[in-house]
Amino acid sequence: MPDIAIDPAITRRKRRRRLAALTLGGVVLIALLVWASVRPNTGPSVRRSSVWIATVKHGSLPILVSAAGVFRPIQERWITAATPGVVEKVNVQPGDEVAPSTVLAVLANPAVESTLAQNTAKLASAQAQRASLHAQLISQLLTLQGDLAAMQAKARTLAVKERAERPLIRGHIISMLEYTAIRVQAREYAQLAQLARQRISAFRQSIVAQDRAAQAKVAALRAVLENTRQQVAALRVTASIQGVVQNVAVHAGQTLELGGGIARVASVKSLRASLQVPASEAEEVTTGQSVTLDLATDVTQAVPGRVTRVSPSVSNGSVEVDVNPTEKLPRDVRPNLAVTGRIHIAEIDNADYVQRPAYANPDSTMTLFELIDGGRAAVPVRVRFGAASDQYIQIVSGLKAGARVIVSDASGFVGKRRIALR
Repeated sequence: MPDIAIDPAITRRKRRRRLAALTLGGVVLIALLVWASVRPNTGPSVRRSSVWIATVKHGSLPILVSAAGVFRPIQERWITAATPGVVEKVNVQPGDEVAPSTVLAVLANPAVESTLAQNTAKLASAQAQRASLHAQLISQLLTLQGDLAAMQAKARTLAVKERAERPLIRGHIISMLEYTAIRVQAREYAQLAQLARQRISAFRQSIVAQDRAAQAKVAALRAVLENTRQQVAALRVTASIQGVVQNVAVHAGQTLELGGGIARVASVKSLRASLQVPASEAEEVTTGQSVTLDLATDVTQAVPGRVTRVSPSVSNGSVEVDVNPTEKLPRDVRPNLAVTGRIHIAEIDNADYVQRPAYANPDSTMTLFELIDGGRAAVPVRVRFGAASDQYIQIVSGLKAGARVIVSDASGFVGKRRIALR
């Protein structure tokens, strides 16, 4: 096929178009390079909804420590078996309200009941023996008193005869020998009467001693019997306090030893909040501090309280703190109801503070990102913190009241000079 000649004018037009395109591309490239060299460094971009933004405030800063917990009874008692036995019947279930005389469970122990009958018989026998001994001693006393009366009568008779026959000696009506015999007999009976009186006095003391011994034996047997009666009565296990049954630990047919647990009863009249304070914040909590208790009830309720005990030990990373309410609790508060306590540690006046950023600690320094350009960007700012509560932290330097900062985790932006917010 023969070659076709190209018009030079067409060739020149193509060259001009190619040169114009190259020139335009160079200009655009130069413009882009100039814009890139002078534009601000926007850094990474992040959605505004993915970060938490807070505003620095000025005013009174309460230093609070918040902790979750539950209400526990101040008076709580495990009811145990005072007498071993077999559980015949359980009368209550968890949640039942009981009075001190309410029978929780009934136990059976034939040995204790047999001992009661034996001790009853022993006491009756001892009482009968004491009565018999007392009758015997009184009979012996009466015999001695009769002997004394006879001797006294004989002594008086001889004394009268002696006085009557004394004048007859002068008239030789009776002999001196007869008179002397009468006088000697009178003195002998008088001495015998004196000895009888002494014997009676000693016998009275013996009666008292023997009666006291018999009485002591009866009292000892009565005490043993009373103890046995208490053991039998203890087979009917009562609540002993007014409250609500929290737990029942036995069932019918179970054998219980002395001291075996039967049920746990808690008084609902007086409750306290048991808070689990993180160990890192517990060092600032002391007894006497005021607390606001937020109740987990259907209606939002808050009750003031006061710290009464701080546990000296740490368990599972927390310290147990007891709080007693200073006002009457609502009627719907029950043991084990969840509660949140805000412990008032201190209050700082005229303070700049902000919602506590992630990983911020009191008396430390941290880099936060402050919003600029109407919130379209954020730049790093070095901030020094002071005191802190669980929700807020004091700003000592770096930020002023009204500034807005990112308080969520910004560790992914470390080293960036600017963050764009979209």
